[in-house]
Amino acid sequence: MTRPVNRPLTRRTSGVRLLGTAALLLAVVPVLGGCAKGDLMEPEHDPHRTVAPDAAKRSIVDVVDETATTVEGDWKVVSGPRLGLCPGSNGSGDADDEGGITWVYMREREAAGDPRDDLRTVGKLWRGLGITTERFRSGGDDPDLGLRGHGGPVSSIVFTATSRGSYTIDGESQCADADHGDLATSTPAP
Repeated sequence: MTRPVNRPLTRRTSGVRLLGTAALLLAVVPVLGGCAKGDLMEPEHDPHRTVAPDAAKRSIVDVVDETATTVEGDWKVVSGPRLGLCPGSNGSGDADDEGGITWVYMREREAAGDPRDDLRTVGKLWRGLGITTERFRSGGDDPDLGLRGHGGPVSSIVFTATSRGSYTIDGESQCADADHGDLATSTPAP
């Protein structure tokens, strides 16, 4: 039976072990620090404080209008831009209310082209603007086709080719730090 030979660590082996240990410490120390503070599960993120109200309004109008121009046709404004509330806000202005507003804007037109081609065109435009996209299809024999998007300059946006032969673009801006009541009384109706 042969006895194992105790060899000293080579420089390469000890360096690899040292780097591995250092990487492990760098990964563990911030996690432990977060546990000590009690904030590991709750990241510091406030979705309402990213844009000014005017910038939020301008961004959703720009994206919806650019989408309409890209697909072409005779688009009508159905709604907006009008005020909405950020998720988690009840518009009360109370200390417990997270607050924040969004702008909602919707346009519509009769379909004229191939919905699948138009969906591809809209998807390309939105991805170029930093919007993450996802196609959808309703059920039934004559389904609606559509594209949902979020991120980039919008909170959410939907392009739908309906089975009744029309297109809609329905978008909501990013949350903005503002009081809904103050803006509702100071903003003229569209």
